[in-house]
Amino acid sequence: MNPLSYIKKEPYKLYIDGKFVPSDSGKTFDVINPVDNQPFAKAYKGSTSDAEKAILAARRAYDEGPWGRMSAKERSKLLLKVAKALESRVEEFAATETLECGKLYMSALYYEGAMCVDAFEFSAGKARTLEGKVVPTEQGHLNYVLWQPCGVVAEILPWNGPFMMGCQKISTILAAGNTVVVKPSSLASLSMLLLAEVFHDAGIPDGVVNIITGSGAEIGDVLVQSPMVDIVALTGGTETGSKLITSSASSIKDLELELGGKSPNIVFDDVNIDDAVKWAKFGFTLNSGQVCVSGTRLILHKNIYEEFLEKLKAECEKFVPGNGFDYEKGVNFSTLISKEHAATVWKYIESGKKEGARLITGGEPYTDPVLTKGNFVPPTIFADVKPEMTIFQEEIFGPVLVVTPFETEEEAISLANATKYGLAGSVFSSDVKRALRVAEKIRGGQIYVNTYFSKGMIESPGTGWKESGIGTAGITKYMKSKTVFVDLIDGSIPPV
Repeated sequence: MNPLSYIKKEPYKLYIDGKFVPSDSGKTFDVINPVDNQPFAKAYKGSTSDAEKAILAARRAYDEGPWGRMSAKERSKLLLKVAKALESRVEEFAATETLECGKLYMSALYYEGAMCVDAFEFSAGKARTLEGKVVPTEQGHLNYVLWQPCGVVAEILPWNGPFMMGCQKISTILAAGNTVVVKPSSLASLSMLLLAEVFHDAGIPDGVVNIITGSGAEIGDVLVQSPMVDIVALTGGTETGSKLITSSASSIKDLELELGGKSPNIVFDDVNIDDAVKWAKFGFTLNSGQVCVSGTRLILHKNIYEEFLEKLKAECEKFVPGNGFDYEKGVNFSTLISKEHAATVWKYIESGKKEGARLITGGEPYTDPVLTKGNFVPPTIFADVKPEMTIFQEEIFGPVLVVTPFETEEEAISLANATKYGLAGSVFSSDVKRALRVAEKIRGGQIYVNTYFSKGMIESPGTGWKESGIGTAGITKYMKSKTVFVDLIDGSIPPV
């Protein structure tokens, strides 16, 4: 397979109101492969006017078009058509995502690609099973609660998993009956611009899905300020979320924010150490640590501390970094998204050294001339990390693990909750009662017991606590509840 054979020679176009169009300005930007920092494609760069057109198209499609009048059954059938069309092109999407995001191709194909198809299949079923409720009230009266779509959704996507997250979110938005304007990251736009072709071919009505590129600050501000947008949803950093909150003050816009994390992984001394080591490695190195729920704080019982670290070091040194397409050469460790992001991660590593944390492995750039062309950062482990250290408190979003010892259950819980984040966390113990006690006390929205990462990402999405997010999860994230009171008594009059 030649992955570049899937890439368009001409710039990728925006998708607005059912049409593939260049940006109003005609400006384009280079799409960079983070493995070697070389451009391999171009895409049109949207601006304020493009965003306004996309918003208007989505508004019309919801208020005046066929989408708002479709039954759940009709929407469901269209979503199934999208799933089938996507499945026939999943290799193309996996290759594109690997080129643009530096991912491991086999993971992009067999995990992320499969999850993307499943997202549309799941949402197709969900569209037909949405239920409200009847609330007992006074005799002779009926009170029922139903869920209705918000209307026009603006979805701002991150760069670390645009294909999978984009499919999961858009499928849910459409299943709920909304229309959408999608703004992918400028660092990772191609999979969403390509997905527009799938929506188009599957017969999604014009204006229901609109996909635009452009500056996050510029386009995000337009989406938040527009009175025609009912809700803005963002997956991204906490700092970006804070700016959106400020920007939304004048419009009182509904916001759904999935933000940063610094998730704890608590390991007690009664575990199978070899198994727990593998989970700890997986928890902070998946996608080179560029996962919001990564287990980047290992809270490790002192009785197994040095043995665990020694084995974890050995496991991490087995990684083979390189181009994600070179899986036959054993490559199993990917690059970071950009030079700028890699530089930020290196600053945190230097901070850990200066603050006195003990470097166990990694922490120095690769010297292979092929790897130095890209944005590779080796798996890096710091031990003896104290809560006041920067690397304990701040999200690094790279393959950097900080390890802190503990003695008691109470101390482990206190350390787990000692940051501003509350996205995810885990606990490893053979004592089920203790594991569940600790899981209940971790202040986070997604907790794993004797495992790491979700086994039901679509079926059971998590929410962010503290500064890790605002809002709910699942399809009702993009809906509003309505309570209706009906008087069933003939000739009833108001009480005097």
